[in-house]
Amino acid sequence: MKMNNVLLIKPVYYGSHYGNRYLNAGLAYISEALSKSNIQNKIIDMGLGYNLDDLKNEISEYKTQLIGVSMMSFGYRHNYKMLEAIKQKHPDIPIVIGGPHMSTLRERVLKECPAIDYGITLEGEETIVELCEGQKPVGEIKGLFFRNGSDEIQYNGDRNFIRDLDQNGFPKYSEYQLNKYPRFINIVTSRGCPYHCIYCPVHLAIGKTFRVRSAKSVVDEFQYWYEKGYREFGIADDNFSLMRKRVLDICDEIERRGLKGLKISCGNGLRADKVDKELLSRMKEVGFHSIAFGVEGGNNKVLEALQKSEKIETIEKAIKDACDLGYMVTLFFLLGSPGETRADVEDSVRLAKKYPVYDVRFYNLIPFQNTKLYEWVNSNNYFRKDPNQFISEASHWVNDPIFETPELSLIERKKLYKWANNQVKWHTFNIKKKYHNDSTIQYFKDKGLPDFLSKLCTKLVWNRGFRKIFMQEKMKVIIKNVIQQLSHSPAK
Repeated sequence: MKMNNVLLIKPVYYGSHYGNRYLNAGLAYISEALSKSNIQNKIIDMGLGYNLDDLKNEISEYKTQLIGVSMMSFGYRHNYKMLEAIKQKHPDIPIVIGGPHMSTLRERVLKECPAIDYGITLEGEETIVELCEGQKPVGEIKGLFFRNGSDEIQYNGDRNFIRDLDQNGFPKYSEYQLNKYPRFINIVTSRGCPYHCIYCPVHLAIGKTFRVRSAKSVVDEFQYWYEKGYREFGIADDNFSLMRKRVLDICDEIERRGLKGLKISCGNGLRADKVDKELLSRMKEVGFHSIAFGVEGGNNKVLEALQKSEKIETIEKAIKDACDLGYMVTLFFLLGSPGETRADVEDSVRLAKKYPVYDVRFYNLIPFQNTKLYEWVNSNNYFRKDPNQFISEASHWVNDPIFETPELSLIERKKLYKWANNQVKWHTFNIKKKYHNDSTIQYFKDKGLPDFLSKLCTKLVWNRGFRKIFMQEKMKVIIKNVIQQLSHSPAK
């Protein structure tokens, strides 16, 4: 039986660094695939302030025949409760789960949450269309988990990857309330990761086979949004620069079409061994302005332990080249790698402070299930949190390590996390001040302050001593109230 009126849900992730006001490209691709197959669908983004009652009402009013949820592992227990509440209210409407959580944990997801009827792994476009069209028995749909009876869970095996990504087109976000989001579009130009970093779960969600969109397809997407007035874009790939010529072709196509004034960021990170000064320079010419590098460790010993397949000398050269070209450069480092000592962390901090980078972030290493790191931590009994439960609350941004090692105890890890992030915070301060001084002035002007007060407030905000006070939560409230008072004063 064909299922129409598919309601797609983007959950809210309370207390995470993901943010709630962002456009989920994965869910948008699913929506696009359904629409191309003439299957009506609608997206509800819980991050826009909708509550459970709103969702239940929407399910009824839309005459929903299938509920689809794209889910990350962070906060999954909260989202399981949401699904159970939906199933209690609408017991006859099947629920299908996709996204990284499903692809990583697979059968366990359906076992833990009886409200879930189906699970889709890896790429979901073709699988969900076949499920909705109802022309195949569910037992013949590749990439699908389903309940075969009350207790038995069956899987039909992985679906072959989509080799020609151009056939997917690109998401138009037509089912999103675009006016409620920042005017920023993330573009996915490739899928898959062929590398073997021991900590990374990406291959579990998108596979190791690297597939790409053509330069024409990628720039078609840029141009589509450019003509709608968008200028700020992010590349959401994990390996954007893996194929050097394709990146150059994209740059040439952007230039050929005359797309001026673009601001393109690579916030997910580029591999340092897959860029060079000539490539970075060409990217800069067409609008790339911000890039990140996943450095992870400050010396070759740590990089080898993580199986990064990169040398620190290569990484350092890429950082230097990017800084010399004027990029806003962000560096990511990990804490808690196998065999890592305090001296190794000090090497990371020294590298981070060596160049005028825009931002540096030290994260606690998370052993995601079904990764080599997880097996290593588990086999050595290094976990200090329940390995079956921690993933729901695990966050790189929280100073609460999940495991310890003989070299670094939990207490030492916590101290190093705080020390390392404090060390780099003030190193990057002047760079951020340089980039954001004018926009800070404009921010205060937009709040209604006159020019001289806007400049005065900006000087205070970018004063180091004041900044330390300003970052305290109580002071943020006080300053916000002062701004409100000043913006309504006669001086305006």
